[in-house]
Amino acid sequence: MKIRKLLIILLTIPIYVAQAQTPETEALEEFASPGVRGMGRSQGVEIRYERLPNFKIDSDSDDPRLGNGSGRIDRHNKFALKAYAPLLNKPQNKVVLGFNYELEEFNFENLTPASYDLYRYLEDKNLKSIGAQLLYLHSINQRNFYFVRVKGELNGDYSRDDIKVSDYLKGTVDVAYGWKKSPDYVIGVGLQWGYTFGRQRVYPGILYNRTFNPNWGVESIFPANARLRYNLNEKTLFYTGYRIEGASYNMYVNEPPLSEFKELELRRTDIKGLLRMEREIYDFIWFAVEGGFRQYYRHRVYDDIGSRNEIINNDLAGSGYVAVELYLVPPRKFTERNR
Repeated sequence: MKIRKLLIILLTIPIYVAQAQTPETEALEEFASPGVRGMGRSQGVEIRYERLPNFKIDSDSDDPRLGNGSGRIDRHNKFALKAYAPLLNKPQNKVVLGFNYELEEFNFENLTPASYDLYRYLEDKNLKSIGAQLLYLHSINQRNFYFVRVKGELNGDYSRDDIKVSDYLKGTVDVAYGWKKSPDYVIGVGLQWGYTFGRQRVYPGILYNRTFNPNWGVESIFPANARLRYNLNEKTLFYTGYRIEGASYNMYVNEPPLSEFKELELRRTDIKGLLRMEREIYDFIWFAVEGGFRQYYRHRVYDDIGSRNEIINNDLAGSGYVAVELYLVPPRKFTERNR
């Protein structure tokens, strides 16, 4: 299985390659960075599985060829595999290369040939995202820094046999400027040109990371996410907060009536209220358990890539969710040796 082979390759990457991301080294203490004391360990390789069980879906369209429909989604599965490695790790300049493979699928309840066309198309369909990103962090001095991240992804319903890069490629750009007030307090401002709210556009953001004492802290990029952190000890962390997630998938349907539109785009935005625990298993191996409530804000199908003309508006009921993660971090002995 190709996913299994890819996983084996990624797990053989030296764990300490993630050192370029951690704020724990002497270099990042001498020069400004977004991290503050008390934050979780940097991740080199991450595997995540998420499930949302049993929720209702209602769909309506003004196009008589599509009509309206309703049904139940038995489960909504998501899988993600990510890896990060430093290309440059200098005191004032960091360059990190990242890769990701993600997919999500819908399984509908009691689906029949007479069911709504969109549901039949999405059943067991892997909506994939394969991407690469490059992050550049420059520490101007002990107080100021900026970073730029460029990311390209192939998002859609493609398979190995029919993939065409120009049909599925989507780009995201993040830029931010920050001030490190102290080792426990960082604030910054930035912009993202991306898909957090479904359609590609420019979104502002405010970075606010602060550790108040050895146990409590806040990590946020408002309005996209905000988390209150509780450090039980150096091996166990708890979080509560919210996260906004968005995605855009290009779809090429070969059966009517959806095939009459040639190129379709599915865009979604959802908001999650979450509780999360991160725990060390053994030095460089950590796991996380996360759960909460997901509420869809927008889930729509458009008649063309980048179009404003929605042809199907899906109303998905709120649902609880649960996710588990396994990830690798720099070994503690390695980070201590570099302080």
